[in-house]
Amino acid sequence: MAGSNEKKLDAVSALLEALSAEYVPRLGGDEEIAAGLQRLARRAQEYRHGSFIMLVVGPVKSGKSTLVNLLAHRYVSPTDKLECTLRPTIISSVEADAEPAIEIYSSKDESRKEKDLDLIIDKLRGIIGDDAELREHLTKEAYPLSDENIENYIAPSYSRQDNSIITAITTPGSKMLTGTGSGKIFLADMPGFDGNRINLSSALYDAMSRRVDLILFVHSSVSAFNVTSNEYLDKLREYNGTVPVYLIHNIFDASWWQDDAQRRAEVERQSKSEYEEIKRKGFNIEPDYVSCLNLGMVSDHLRGAVRPGCEAALGQEYRAFEEVEDRLYGKITSQIGSQRLERCLERTDKLRDDLVKKIWSRTEELSARRRDREALQQHLDGLEKSLGLSQADTDQLIDNISEDADRSLFKTLAKSMVNKSMSSKECLALLKEILASFLFDVDEKLTGRLHRLFSDRQRDSFEAISAKLDVPLEPLAPLEPVRAQSEQNIPEDKVKRFMRASLFPLKAETVRESISNMEHYFYGDPDNRTIQNLKRLLTAEIEKIQAGYLEQIRGGFSERLRQMTHPEEDALLDTLEALLGQLKDIII
Repeated sequence: MAGSNEKKLDAVSALLEALSAEYVPRLGGDEEIAAGLQRLARRAQEYRHGSFIMLVVGPVKSGKSTLVNLLAHRYVSPTDKLECTLRPTIISSVEADAEPAIEIYSSKDESRKEKDLDLIIDKLRGIIGDDAELREHLTKEAYPLSDENIENYIAPSYSRQDNSIITAITTPGSKMLTGTGSGKIFLADMPGFDGNRINLSSALYDAMSRRVDLILFVHSSVSAFNVTSNEYLDKLREYNGTVPVYLIHNIFDASWWQDDAQRRAEVERQSKSEYEEIKRKGFNIEPDYVSCLNLGMVSDHLRGAVRPGCEAALGQEYRAFEEVEDRLYGKITSQIGSQRLERCLERTDKLRDDLVKKIWSRTEELSARRRDREALQQHLDGLEKSLGLSQADTDQLIDNISEDADRSLFKTLAKSMVNKSMSSKECLALLKEILASFLFDVDEKLTGRLHRLFSDRQRDSFEAISAKLDVPLEPLAPLEPVRAQSEQNIPEDKVKRFMRASLFPLKAETVRESISNMEHYFYGDPDNRTIQNLKRLLTAEIEKIQAGYLEQIRGGFSERLRQMTHPEEDALLDTLEALLGQLKDIII
């Protein structure tokens, strides 16, 4: 079975590597998908590169750092009465030709912390050979491994800003970290769930928990298995639900007034309750994956901090720890190959499914935008037909303007301003004034009505297309009034048309007749109503004004279409759809 799974993983890994090489250069418009595809290809390579990560988690002050120091056989994690673990720390054995060291990595871009943590883990696992990508996104500080440097650079300082995301420590001497032929073993120390600086809400918790092969869950006898512990297990189950869990119940022996049997019974009760809670959530934990230790006693034994008469008790606790260490190491080394293969397949499958969901969501977004562009283009193509005035609209508007125009000018001005002493020049000036006043009134009414009409049509048109689009349109600018200028269509010499040439030079007694002729010119002779030049004049003016408004509206919608048009999006959509089809066809 393992052999067939290895072959399947090799085939999947080769295919994902090929897809990454083909598609990442074509995904310049979507760095998140490109990075996700690269991560997926790397995740499938974890098994062949060989490594095993144990993650130590638990509440603040549960004894995590003490356990890490004991397993590393070296002081690598600060312990204090205060919250000690500032950032995730990964401990591994130092290479034969290298010196033990502390390396602290910081993201250049705060928004990339989770991605950068993934990148560092890939580097530590040996999946990334070139440091170029790390140098692009991360800065690194390196120090020799010493107790002083652990205190100076690993222990938190509440007086200084710290943007680092992970510490990598290499150290000699630990059997647990020596690894096997199946891969190198890493020990990862995490901040407490409920820490003040880094806690369960940090994306770093998610990123680390997705990558581990074994959880060492540390809980103490003086801290409740609380909401935060349950919340972590719920999150872990969501994205790494089959990972084995090993429970370390750290005994804080505060009930010194009770006899040994009572204290042991209470410890057993607490550890059983914790085990059952983890088991109830569906995790891979067995009864022999539970150990009860007084980690403080083990640590004091190693430091020689023993009160006379207590040597035997501390020595006994240390031997119990050695048994736990041997048992844990035996479980890891005996199953490391199969466990890593299983984890690699599961993680690759889940990461592929997550990437498929992201790509599908992105293609839906791009498809919606393409549909929006097509709908807006179609709307734009039919703009004149949908917004232009019909013949009936034009006729109705002309009738309304003709009726509302101030015809009284022809009578009131004639009565009030004509007198017998007027010269021919004064008579002609009066005719011009009457003509200008009448046409100004017509133009004002026509300008106002057409501006209101096309403003309403633009608003209705905008609302109609907006209702069809997934992405909100930026509102169109209000229409600039297109002014009617019908008075310009009658040159000055045409005024003579309203007067009989034989009467020139004009006389005062003929002015009223000329004014009447002017009115008949616009509205028709009482004996012949078919010739109405006002309608002909208005028809030409309406056509000109309508063209001006349609040009403005078309310009507004064209600008919105230009803002929505990104040729690279269509190419990206085609690329994503092709990639989506190939990823969905992969059977893991």
